[in-house]
Amino acid sequence: MLPTTVRDGLAMYSVGEGEPLLVFPYPHAMTVSSMAEGPLVEVLLRCGRSVITFDPPGAYASERPGLFTLDEMLACARETVGHLGVDEPMDVAGHSMSAFCALALAVDAPRMVRRLVLVGALSGFPAVKRWGMPYNWRWWRDREWWEVGWWGTRTVLGWDDLAVHKKLSNAVEKASYVDTTLAPRWTVEPGDRGRPAPSRVSWQRNVRRYDLAAGLPGIETPVLLLCGRHDPQTPLQMAEQLHNLLPKARLVVFENSGHSPFVEEPRAFEQAVTEFLRPRPGPSAGAAAAWNR
Repeated sequence: MLPTTVRDGLAMYSVGEGEPLLVFPYPHAMTVSSMAEGPLVEVLLRCGRSVITFDPPGAYASERPGLFTLDEMLACARETVGHLGVDEPMDVAGHSMSAFCALALAVDAPRMVRRLVLVGALSGFPAVKRWGMPYNWRWWRDREWWEVGWWGTRTVLGWDDLAVHKKLSNAVEKASYVDTTLAPRWTVEPGDRGRPAPSRVSWQRNVRRYDLAAGLPGIETPVLLLCGRHDPQTPLQMAEQLHNLLPKARLVVFENSGHSPFVEEPRAFEQAVTEFLRPRPGPSAGAAAAWNR
């Protein structure tokens, strides 16, 4: 059982030893466990850092009612950092939509963020429409196009229930791994068709309003972009867009991974992150130039 601090209904975690690293949790409901107990945090702890994170309102140990918006996620991050007494600026990490939240923090509060570690990241909903799931499948060839398209549409329109939510999550996760045996899986229980989906599915509707692309060229924070070659959720084109827009970004592609390279290639992932977060001498013109491309 991880040590948990609950303040005004918000569950906050601080685990491990070493310099603190803020990890955004997933704002959506398509996860089977808290970020604090997830595989990304496990790998980051092996990089020699302690991790602070929180459960979003309405999720896991957090009992606070949620709005399920980007502003709420950023506010919860500030609340967690302040309550746990973490010094700023600090390193911040995230995966998928949690990486989107981490990137939004750098846009909204650049003085809080020293470096960014972004896995399977995206700039916003326009990038999803252009490159994301299920747009990279073919309806005449891929069963996933029909499954994710149908269940995803029901979720966006509010016609879902717990069974639909679990089936959508399972289909997305299975398609997102090269080794599908590693994909986490919800169990559809008898009666799920009569139960409501988690309230956090509202994020899937709210996220359609967000786009960070215009603000990215102004971010001077060093950024490590990590992407799986075979990622259908946030394909390489999304990482390349970020790489082109962010002035101090480095892109690492994992050739044998899908959406979660920290699960499929954990040693290579750990090595890349450890190297990026290693303390360096003071800034110089040569060092600054090295971060770009």
